[in-house]
Amino acid sequence: MIFYYIIVFVFGLVFGSFFNVLIYRIPEKKSIVLPSSFCPVCKTSIKWYDNIPLLSFIILRGKCRYCKAKISIVYPVVELLTGLIFLLIFIKVGFNLLSIVYIMLFSTLLISSFIDLKTKNVFVPIFILPVIIYLLYVSIFLLSVTGESEVFKLPFLDFKESIFGGFVGGLFIFIVRFLASKVMKKEGMGEGDIYVSSFIGFFIGYPLIFYVFIIAGVLGLIAYFFYYRKRPDPEIPFVPFLSLASFIVFFIFDILKKIY
Repeated sequence: MIFYYIIVFVFGLVFGSFFNVLIYRIPEKKSIVLPSSFCPVCKTSIKWYDNIPLLSFIILRGKCRYCKAKISIVYPVVELLTGLIFLLIFIKVGFNLLSIVYIMLFSTLLISSFIDLKTKNVFVPIFILPVIIYLLYVSIFLLSVTGESEVFKLPFLDFKESIFGGFVGGLFIFIVRFLASKVMKKEGMGEGDIYVSSFIGFFIGYPLIFYVFIIAGVLGLIAYFFYYRKRPDPEIPFVPFLSLASFIVFFIFDILKKIY
């Protein structure tokens, strides 16, 4: 079993390397296929042996081989987080269609979170994968209704909880955004937060989506008091906190369902 865990983690690292390309190029509206990976400072193409997830960053000591410019710590962090997402979901759900759905879900949230940190705009990236994910998820719902195979059994949620969760997730943030804008006399939250919350609500369901809001709010407050409050622009990108909160809820849903 440990061997399979290692394989899944390595696959995650490889996908994390690709996610770095998405995070860098999508906001710049550049092709995610061509050209191949290059140093953003000297524009030199990166050889395959300098593009090995995690290892290349360590071997090169976080610097470009050619111009010695520093490589952002974001690159190995994204790779490591993606590897952990793949591994933890595999451990939680097992290797089946549902694990692929959740890997795609949290990978999309990971990409959106780092783009939000970088640009505070997630409207475009949040729609990269959802169509495929929704189709897979609905297919699993339909297969689970037959009850013929344990492979398609959902760990939680029914179809009504899922649909209602998506609706409540988007509506709640829409209301918060509207009221905050009225009180603060400026945009209180980004429009992308509405779509992300609805996206999360569809997979987390109702009423678990409210636990996501609570945890995300607490994490956001902690980040504000310890980091953003001291910055000239204290605007907080909220998608990373929503994403982390949804990941936490996903892993402790058994406990949360007993609470409510």
